[in-house]
Amino acid sequence: MADAEHPADNETHLKVGFTLAPDFTLLAFTGFIEPLRQAADVGDRSRPIWCSWSVMSHDLAPIKSSCGVQISPWETFRDPAEFDYIVLAGGLLDSLDQVSPALTDYMKEAVKKNVPVIGLCTASFILARAGLMDSRRCGVHWYHYQDFKNNFPGALPVIDELFVEDRGIITSPGGSATTDLALSIIEKYFGAERVMKTLRHMVLDWNRPIDHPQTPYMNDYQEITDPRVRRAVFYMEQNIAAVAATEDVAREVGVSTRQLERLFQVFLRDSPAGYFRKLRLRHANWLLHNTQRSITDIAIECGFSDSSHFAKRFREFFGHAPSQSR
Repeated sequence: MADAEHPADNETHLKVGFTLAPDFTLLAFTGFIEPLRQAADVGDRSRPIWCSWSVMSHDLAPIKSSCGVQISPWETFRDPAEFDYIVLAGGLLDSLDQVSPALTDYMKEAVKKNVPVIGLCTASFILARAGLMDSRRCGVHWYHYQDFKNNFPGALPVIDELFVEDRGIITSPGGSATTDLALSIIEKYFGAERVMKTLRHMVLDWNRPIDHPQTPYMNDYQEITDPRVRRAVFYMEQNIAAVAATEDVAREVGVSTRQLERLFQVFLRDSPAGYFRKLRLRHANWLLHNTQRSITDIAIECGFSDSSHFAKRFREFFGHAPSQSR
């Protein structure tokens, strides 16, 4: 029989194996492991009773994170079948070439043995390089979307979800989204009560649903329920400095120009071109408030042909000149 201290023998015990890429992002790792710690025990005693975890590598050399903090693996790679999940925390794209073949082989072994693999942050790039993401949907950070798409045309990158599961591989863009992913697994194994306990101890208000958008302007897109419109908006954000025609956006989303026009009118009450201009103006306003860059530089970065054209559009939208935003 289970009590507050010990689960019953027939109750689920969650076992997670962690692996870390060179220059991994610390938040991706801690954002996932900390909810496990909170869910694993009563109170804040940190005993791995309900959940257990291990940090593994091909050797026991410390692994440096992107911020310089080092983590020492606890053990060398163990049979992945001994875990319920194998988690890989990625990091700086410039360090992908430093990923050891042993780490890549371990991910392949886990997939071969049907052990669910979780890729955090840029781990999606590592898994794709290993050929594991071909024809799979893959959660990618919006900032790295174009890099991923250009390098791995066989994969299906997703940037309007906090995490994506496709045939045994779960990917998350990283950042705070790794906590949402961990909480969803905790709820799956232990139910909502243990999630609430974890949220309270971590001083979090709620665990966001899987389809919560990544975008920096996420509050604006809560009501966009059509995935084609979301993809169009994210494409615009990725190409904020480009003069992208509506035809280009429609081609990227996979719909006709006329259909895209209709979708934008239904969900955003605007044309694609008009909405794109608003995005660029809002980004310009943010730059005016938060940087000392010249108005001309900001105008060019935000896709306007010159500062006078930019100033005219800015005044129409905000009701004052760009200089007054400073």
